[in-house]
Amino acid sequence: MIVQTKKTKKILIVIISLISFLITSCSTNNIDKNNCVAIVDNKPIFKEKFEKELSFYQKFYIKKYGESYLDDKNKNGDSNFKKLESELLDSLIKDQIFLNDLDRNNIKVSKNDSQNLLKELSDKIGDEASLLANVEAFGSDQSEINEILFNDSIRKKHWEFFVNNNKIKDKDVREFYKNNKKLQKMYKYDVLIFDDKLEAQKVKEQINNSNDFRKFLESDIRNYEIFRSDFVYNDDKLLSLANIYEKDKVSKIFENEDSYFILMVNSLNTKENDLLVRAKEIYLKNEYDKYIKNLIKNSNINLFIR
Repeated sequence: MIVQTKKTKKILIVIISLISFLITSCSTNNIDKNNCVAIVDNKPIFKEKFEKELSFYQKFYIKKYGESYLDDKNKNGDSNFKKLESELLDSLIKDQIFLNDLDRNNIKVSKNDSQNLLKELSDKIGDEASLLANVEAFGSDQSEINEILFNDSIRKKHWEFFVNNNKIKDKDVREFYKNNKKLQKMYKYDVLIFDDKLEAQKVKEQINNSNDFRKFLESDIRNYEIFRSDFVYNDDKLLSLANIYEKDKVSKIFENEDSYFILMVNSLNTKENDLLVRAKEIYLKNEYDKYIKNLIKNSNINLFIR
């Protein structure tokens, strides 16, 4: 989990989280391979679409991280631009595989599906005008976001198809739950987030118990941000860094991504029925990943760029 402490970053994450890559499919007659980046089961992914999407994400990452970001090298020694190219191509191919699978099962994706997603996203941002203003700030426009959301609707429809047609049994979920101790308890916590370590130390000196911590949560005057988690498992990043798993225990100061944190667990969930529902969600996603891998394995994919 990544904690965003600024309002603009929260808006950015909502936009990013609902952005996906464009795909295209058409008649397989007279396909010019010189105009394709890939063909998936005789369905072409055109170079023009790939380059359009690549340009969009180039502008986006430069705006977010600066002019030199795409030239910087990652841990593997490749540039971030090369990584972007590779991930974009992988996503385009996967999306086409999803669409092919839906077609085989007589499931159609319409503009109404993407309009429903547009409404959901607009509601999260505030309204459609606010959404479009943010999208335009990233170098996009109305037509581009419509295409992007159409592709999101393909992914949503494919997930729904899997959920409605899987053969998973409750006993499989229960066995999965009993064999994974991590799934048998969840934690909810609050965090005080500081830009300056000295300021964090000053506050920590005033916290002797959970009531003291709550006073800082409720204070109207503060030089720190507050983050309140949903229920998470014990491998949550901040919870792991804090190394606190008891209710009402306050952590030591710990650092993460150039900020300083003080964390307290405020609630535990050990209700088996609730936890089984969560476990089923994870189990379904794991099975869906296996299903996708099998689709990819059985797809005929021809690449025309490296």
